Amino acid sequence: MTNLRTSDGLASNQVLTVFKDKHNYLWIGSSNGLQRFDGRKFMTYQIDTPEGRQPTQSVSEILVDRNEKMWLRVGDQYGSYIPEKQEFTPVPFEKNENRFQGESLWMDRKGNLFVILNNNKLLWIDQKKGKITDQNLPVKVPDGWRARSIFEDKRGLYWVSNIEGISVYNPKTREIYTHASNPLGLEVLKKPDLTYVFNVYEDSESIFWVNYWSPDERLLSYDPLTKIWRNHKSEISPPNTNYQEAYGSLELPHAEIWRYGIQTLASYDRRSKTFTPLIQSDIRFDKITKLIWDDAGGIWMATDAGLYFLHFDTPSIYFQERSSQDGNFEFQAVEEVIHRGDTSVWLGSWGKGIGILKPLTGELDSKWIYKGLPDAIETYQVWDLHHDKKREVVWVALQKGLIQVIELDSKKVQYFYPEAFEGSTIRTIAEDAEGNLWFGTQNGSIIKYEGEGIDQGGFRRYRRFQGRIPKILISKDQHLWVTTTNEGVYELDLEEGKILRHLDNSILNSNNNEQLLQVNDSIFLIGYELLNKFNTRTGKNEVFSYSDGMLSNTIFGLEMDADGLVWIYTPNGLTRFDVKTNTFYSFGKNHFFSNIPNDGRSGTRFANGELAFVSNNGIIIFDPMQFSRNLPPPVPTITGIELFGLYIGDGSLPEMRREFTSQENSLTFDFNILNFSKQDRFSYQYRLVGADPDWINAKSNFQAVYSLLPPGEYQFEVRSINESGVYSEPAVYAFEIKPSLVQTWWFKAFLGLLFLGIVALIYRMNVNRILAVVKLRSRLARDLHDDMGSTLSTINILSSMAKTKLGTDPAKTSEYISKISENSQRMMESMDDIVWSIKPQNDSMEKLIARMREFANQVLESKDIVFSMEVDDRILGMKLSMDARRDLFLIFKEGINNAAKYSGAARVFISFGLEGHLFTMRIRDYGKGFDMAEIDEGNGLENMKKRASNLGGNLEIKTEAEKGTELTLRVHL
Repeated sequence: MTNLRTSDGLASNQVLTVFKDKHNYLWIGSSNGLQRFDGRKFMTYQIDTPEGRQPTQSVSEILVDRNEKMWLRVGDQYGSYIPEKQEFTPVPFEKNENRFQGESLWMDRKGNLFVILNNNKLLWIDQKKGKITDQNLPVKVPDGWRARSIFEDKRGLYWVSNIEGISVYNPKTREIYTHASNPLGLEVLKKPDLTYVFNVYEDSESIFWVNYWSPDERLLSYDPLTKIWRNHKSEISPPNTNYQEAYGSLELPHAEIWRYGIQTLASYDRRSKTFTPLIQSDIRFDKITKLIWDDAGGIWMATDAGLYFLHFDTPSIYFQERSSQDGNFEFQAVEEVIHRGDTSVWLGSWGKGIGILKPLTGELDSKWIYKGLPDAIETYQVWDLHHDKKREVVWVALQKGLIQVIELDSKKVQYFYPEAFEGSTIRTIAEDAEGNLWFGTQNGSIIKYEGEGIDQGGFRRYRRFQGRIPKILISKDQHLWVTTTNEGVYELDLEEGKILRHLDNSILNSNNNEQLLQVNDSIFLIGYELLNKFNTRTGKNEVFSYSDGMLSNTIFGLEMDADGLVWIYTPNGLTRFDVKTNTFYSFGKNHFFSNIPNDGRSGTRFANGELAFVSNNGIIIFDPMQFSRNLPPPVPTITGIELFGLYIGDGSLPEMRREFTSQENSLTFDFNILNFSKQDRFSYQYRLVGADPDWINAKSNFQAVYSLLPPGEYQFEVRSINESGVYSEPAVYAFEIKPSLVQTWWFKAFLGLLFLGIVALIYRMNVNRILAVVKLRSRLARDLHDDMGSTLSTINILSSMAKTKLGTDPAKTSEYISKISENSQRMMESMDDIVWSIKPQNDSMEKLIARMREFANQVLESKDIVFSMEVDDRILGMKLSMDARRDLFLIFKEGINNAAKYSGAARVFISFGLEGHLFTMRIRDYGKGFDMAEIDEGNGLENMKKRASNLGGNLEIKTEAEKGTELTLRVHL
């Protein structure tokens, strides 16, 4: 039996209804709403209507029709519900109805849904009209009759329980049958005194059950084969004056009938034809509102004390728990005693002494053990029991160094306080192959007993350790193994007491160890907190914990079955450990070991292979061979998928979402086997194809979490594994995380092309920069060659001529030297122009005009020519290339030089401006002018035109005799 309450995740202990769907999920309606249970985890569902999310209300009815549509009663409303969308669509009543006496929802085999208003009327949900109405009812009742419940029999007849009696509706003939009108001769209708009928039911063996009130609750049964009516009132009447009322009944697959309701729980035995109240101390309730059968092998009970599951597939297990009303028994030891062919189980209690029982017949008399006992409380404080088959006695380890020896043949009881124990509590007893007894004490002493009979002088101290000794063991090779609570574990030689091996916390997980078991010649299991597996041949120790599959890190007992599997008693149930594969298979609290107490003490293995464990107040005995390791592993169910912690669906939904954006990349998967009795009998492995290279062993929460998944196609798979290592087929959920724009292949290709383009551009720019440098160097070389080469050649010629005339013609020599000076000056100016044009800081039009102003001032002022300069502000922000700057300046320079040398003007006007999109430069002198037809175009004018062409502009010269000359340059800059 398992009881689930709010502490386990249930929304409320007031459970109103339960329903098992075709996927084996359990749906629970309680005073705090709707939940779904997968055997491990409760999931709460919201109720959203077209008007928005509703406050949490009670859910008292859950049904699913033939179209897989779920119907609920939420508060006072009935309607359909879509769980995956959490959408509730209420169906209104066609008119106001009297509903204060209670009501229920019922569905027939055709899928018609009926609302039964108790003691009032019968309605149905007309899905075409979308109303709850009494019009066009598929089932008719006599006018004025007040319905309580409906039952549809095998022939398709509707049996309606009414306050006025029983009515039957035949849908084929549309006839109503009652006691007064019974053309079919229905035997149940022949009974005239049946009124206030609450329920009529025909079971699988065609027996009719009629539940009615007159004036209290009555129950009749009618067997059509024997034509006998039976009155079961005496069987169902409460043993006290408490009110009771049956809400319904449940027929189990093996034809047993359970009846439930207020203060009501009883089962019907077909052999004795009687009801028997089911009274169990661990089932506490005032009201059972619903019972349903689970194909896992049990009954779900909706009660006002939570949700119960009663197991029916429980193997043969003997469990007895003593009442703790007079104090705890604190059982410390259990020992099987086989004497003269008679087998009994001895229990040692710290405080209540020894108890003897036979599991099949009950407790035996053990008072004879305490006749003539010493006047000491320690005689009832048992720590360990040992059946000495050689001497046919039972040795009892007691408090304060007291030993009790019980002779089985004579039933003689002896007590000893051997000096060797020094008054220390005796915690454990073991026997070697020669019949010598070994005792471990509270003060760390090992005491050895030698002798054929019982001799108080046969005890001697063998060795002493620091800390208590909770367990000693004689190994198969006749070595003494000792556990301590302070120094770890020792292996000793039996003869000399020599320490052969010491296992402390440098090898084991702790120095405190209370449990010890030899599995085979080389493997020992040691532990108390965590489990140590020590190999004596290799010296290797492995440590196991809760994260490796154990139900708890705390170990109460270790026992091995006939197959070499080790059963571990923990506070959370039993775990079976396979030392060969290092795998754990648990027997938790949701199946047949659900009653096992969480305060275990120790255990033993009986001669027939059964295992026994004791707890504070109880004992459990079972045959471990009942629990097959070869159960066929079922395919698990993916019970929940969460996106960033929000539920989005599960494996049962046909249209499950399977595409996610690149930002929706953190998913959690819950999985389980939807069989409450067996889901803990298997382990699980999962993997995410596309992310995990191999299968991963699932932890005990049966959950897989994946965060920050990159875009791609994935497939989550989970499979179950039985204890023999056989795998099930996997449950599969395939999905895709779509890439974002920057993660698409074409965007990456675009970025690649863009990168290549940038690289090509940088390369091109670098090449252009190199070419520009080369061009600049070529230009400089050309300018230097053109301007300076010719000038230097002239200077060289003049120098030679001056040299020849130096002694003969001083006047000519002076002329030559003057020309050399002029050429040198011109060469310096040209050099200065070249250097100025190269500097980047002179790229602006503003700097160029400033230099032009400076040049015009130098040239014209020396000739006493007055000039004025006009500059349009719009051109000052213009940027010029080096070549354009140089060409523009040289054109200006040539124009100014010509005006200064040949115009004879007293005044010059200079302007810079814009005409449309054209940069315009004008130089006008007011001199004598000249005739264009007579002018000889020398290098100066030709160079000006060439430079204007380089600028992509036009050079225009206007002149008129005695009126001056105007030079106009127009350029697209």
